[in-house]
Amino acid sequence: MTLLTLLTQLLAVVSALSFIWLLVRAFGKHVLWGLGVLLLSPFSATAFGVTYWKEEKKPFLLYLGSTLGALGLTLYLFSAWGGWDLIRTTSRLQQGIASQRLSVADAKAYLQASQTFVERSGIEVRDPVTLSWVDTQIEQEQARLAAQEEARREQAEADHLGRDTITKKVKSDTEPRYRLVYKPIMLSDARKYIGATVKVTRRNTLEKEYRLTGASANRLQFSQRNSSGAYSFSYHTRDIEKLRVLIKESY
Repeated sequence: MTLLTLLTQLLAVVSALSFIWLLVRAFGKHVLWGLGVLLLSPFSATAFGVTYWKEEKKPFLLYLGSTLGALGLTLYLFSAWGGWDLIRTTSRLQQGIASQRLSVADAKAYLQASQTFVERSGIEVRDPVTLSWVDTQIEQEQARLAAQEEARREQAEADHLGRDTITKKVKSDTEPRYRLVYKPIMLSDARKYIGATVKVTRRNTLEKEYRLTGASANRLQFSQRNSSGAYSFSYHTRDIEKLRVLIKESY
């Protein structure tokens, strides 16, 4: 808990206590004043404080100052946590779901904004059902792009093999030879292989090839190229069943 968060909570407590103090004073004046302060504050509390300024300025100023302070700090923290980005991306997500035209860019923007808000504030605001639906949309798009990339890679390999059948290079037996193989690694060791080509197996999905671009305590970041360029995304480590990295091995 940060100092600003603690101060906000403290001001909220002071605001509640000063409101009770002001409410008791209002009922002491007249039952109608008490009911007004209870039901219509802060407007009626302000009217009561101004009307009986000389007698009630202490509880009124304490209530007004602590309330405005708590509200101001709350808005500041909400902004610092990325709350406005979360509202904007959530609105676009809901519009996309309602129209059944949710784009992958909007889905990724929502995931990034919600993850940032949760990490900064410690408040879980994500709906598991919505997250599952968004992940499914992203995976379907990634599967389509991966299929296109695999088809291009297979065609390139076929062209390469065709050239090899025409011209072959003979290497000396004493020259060291290497081959590229995929080696299983622990998720905790992923930081050592940032920048490498990896194959990822997730629950209930086929193994797919990406480039590892980053690693944190509970998420791994990847990138993949397609016809329009490269795009990035991340998976939670709990969803990854197996991770293999492409290395050069002598034989």
